[in-house]
Amino acid sequence: MFKKVQNRKNQKSRFIFFFLLPTLVCFFLFYFYTVVTIFVTSFMKWDYSNLNNPQFLGWSKLFENYRYIFLEYPFFKEALLNSLRWALIGVVVQVPLALSVAIALSRKLPGWKITRNLYIVPSVISSAAMGLIFLQIYNPNYGVVNQLIHVFYPSFKGSVLLTPGMNIFFMTCAYIFFAGVSTIMILGQIFAIPDEIQEAALLDNATGWRKDWYITLPMIKDTIKTVAILAASSGFLLYNEVFFLTNGAAGTKSISFIIRELAVSSSRTQYARANTIGVIQILGGMLIIILINWLFRERMSITNRGNKK
Repeated sequence: MFKKVQNRKNQKSRFIFFFLLPTLVCFFLFYFYTVVTIFVTSFMKWDYSNLNNPQFLGWSKLFENYRYIFLEYPFFKEALLNSLRWALIGVVVQVPLALSVAIALSRKLPGWKITRNLYIVPSVISSAAMGLIFLQIYNPNYGVVNQLIHVFYPSFKGSVLLTPGMNIFFMTCAYIFFAGVSTIMILGQIFAIPDEIQEAALLDNATGWRKDWYITLPMIKDTIKTVAILAASSGFLLYNEVFFLTNGAAGTKSISFIIRELAVSSSRTQYARANTIGVIQILGGMLIIILINWLFRERMSITNRGNKK
């Protein structure tokens, strides 16, 4: 009997291994190997002068590329600040928006299915196409936004995308409200809440916002955390909107944009320094994920202590 159980466990383990093998191979070939290469080459001299022969900087100059990026590269601080700003906006604006729409749709009011389908349409359009659309909306000559601004400020003659203080706001508006995927994720989790829990809430007179606050939100906290991580990561990695709307002008560069500038756009290609920024971006993304996980754990511990009292 014991041997049969052991054989079944071995068969199950082998099945799982062979099922995961293609994914593991792809992961190591296309992700793990790439990340390791980025880390290794960040400690090398690899630019237009030795494209086919990267050279180790030496132990005495091991962090030379990092020193250059942090202290000498003129656009790094601007790009880092913008990327962090967009990551924060994603969590503070996009997540509550997606949550609010999902809760509203979960009420199943008349026309909710059509609204759900229409709301997700912008999410299936590429960000490049959306960037081109908003480029026309923000056009200084015939764009809708500039025409509205002229109504209140007739003296304004510039472009909102090239005006410091305004451009970050309008660039953010080009993508922040399209939270269709996040909304569908949250809505699916709301619908997955067992009917027994919903009925128990009704018996306790927990209706409306009370049910949402005490029943719905605690039951979907993991999904909200996932959506928050996705929103923050999307903002931190923002590229297409920067490229199509401003091409990095007027203080709108992002981390992803300056990586492309160093690696591709410049005639003096600097692969090693671009990879150095890539390492910083990877570490920054990991810190964002750790921070969001910590915030949700801290929130849950505070809630649990409050419930015990």
